[in-house]
Amino acid sequence: MDYEALLKELYGLERFGIKLGLDVVRDLLHRLRDPQERFPAIHVTGTNGKGSTCAFLASILRAAGHRVGLYTSPHLVTFNERIRVDGRMIADEDVARLYAEIQPHAAAMAAESETNQPTFFEVTTAIAFRHFVEQRVDVAVVEVGMGGRLDATNVVRPDACVITRIGLEHTEHLGRSIERIAREKAGILKPGVPVVTVDQPALAVIRARAEALTCPLTVVGRDVRYSRQAFDLDGQDVVLEDGTRVQAHIRLLGAFQPENAATAFATALAVRDKWKLTGEAIVEGLETARWPGRLQVVRREPVVLVDGAHNAPAAAALAESLQELFPGRKLTFVLGILNDKDLGGIAEALGPLAAKVVATKPRTPRAFEPEDVRRAFEAGAPVEILPDVRDAVTKAIDSAANEDVIVVAGSIYTIGEALELLGGWE
Repeated sequence: MDYEALLKELYGLERFGIKLGLDVVRDLLHRLRDPQERFPAIHVTGTNGKGSTCAFLASILRAAGHRVGLYTSPHLVTFNERIRVDGRMIADEDVARLYAEIQPHAAAMAAESETNQPTFFEVTTAIAFRHFVEQRVDVAVVEVGMGGRLDATNVVRPDACVITRIGLEHTEHLGRSIERIAREKAGILKPGVPVVTVDQPALAVIRARAEALTCPLTVVGRDVRYSRQAFDLDGQDVVLEDGTRVQAHIRLLGAFQPENAATAFATALAVRDKWKLTGEAIVEGLETARWPGRLQVVRREPVVLVDGAHNAPAAAALAESLQELFPGRKLTFVLGILNDKDLGGIAEALGPLAAKVVATKPRTPRAFEPEDVRRAFEAGAPVEILPDVRDAVTKAIDSAANEDVIVVAGSIYTIGEALELLGGWE
C-alpha cells in the first residue's frame, strides 16, 4: 500500500466518530505491549493555548539535553506533524510500518465487538506512543485530543499535568458550562502529580480536584506572574516571576502568548529537579520555541498573518493582538470556519477590525458554507465569496497594496491550506 492510500485508510477511521472512553484504547495499547507505560509524560489539556504551551515545554526539555516526544493535534498540512521527536516529524515509512503493526489488532478488536472498533484518534495515539518507545524518548509532551478524563491520551504516566485556559467547546461531548468542561479536563489529574493552570473562572473546579488528589497546584497569575515589556512582528519580551525574575524574548506573537509561556515556565519549575532544568535551559527553550499557524507572519509586503483562532474566545484574543500590532488599521480577513463553532461570536470579535472579508471554506464537510460566513460579517464590511481557500488567499494577496495587512483565520483547516500554499509550516 502506498503512503497516500494508507493515510486514506487511516482517515477512514474517522467514520467511527469521536469515542470518549478509555477501554478501547487501553485494549489496543495492551495488545501492543503497553507503550504508554514505558515513557514519562507531561500531559496538557485546556481549550486555548494547549499547542503553544506544548511547544514551549518540548523546547525547554530539549534545551536541557533531553530526547523529547511531542504529540499534538490536529495537523496543519500533513499527518506527520502530529508526532515529533526532537522537533522532527515522524517519517512516512515509520507511520506505514507502525500502522501495519497496529491494524491487525484493531481489526481483531472490531471483529470481537462493533463497540470495540478503535477510532482514528485512538489508532493515531497508538502510533505516537509506539514511535516514542522506538525512538527511546526521555519524556513526551502529550496534548489531549478532546476534554481529558475520557480522552485516549489519558493513559500516560504524567510527571506534571497542565490545564490551560478553558472556554466553551465541544459542548455536545463535554458539557454546556465552563464548570462541567473544567471537570472533564481536570480528569487528567493523577494522585500527587503536580498541576499547573492559570487564574481563570474554572479555577475553583480545578483546585477542588487537585486537593482531592493531593496534587501540588501552581496557578499562573497568582504563584507565577508574567508581563510583556515590548513586542513587534519579530517577537515579544516577557518577564516571568516566581520570586526570581526571568526575562525571555519569545518568537510567538500575540497578547495571549505570554500566558502560555508563563504556563510552560511554571510547569518547568514543577519538574525541574527530576529533569535537571536549569534557568538557562528554560530561557533558551522559551526563546527558541516555534509553533506555526499561531499569529504567524508568513509575508511582509503585504503583511500576511495566519492564526488558528477557531472559536469565539480565540477570535477575541486574536482581535486584541491585532489591535496592538496594527493600531487603528482596518484589515482584510480570509475566513473559513467550522460549523460547530460560534460564528456569531467570531464575527463579533473580528468584524469591527475588517476593511474586507473574503469568505471561504476549507476542505472538510464540517465547515460553514461561505454564504453563512458572508451573512455573519456583511453588516460591518464588504464580503467576497471565494470557496477555495487557496484561491481566496491568492486573490487577497494579489489585490492588496504593500502596506495592507491580510489575516487568514477561522480554523486550523483553513490556515493549513493557506500554509500549504505560502510555506512556513514545517
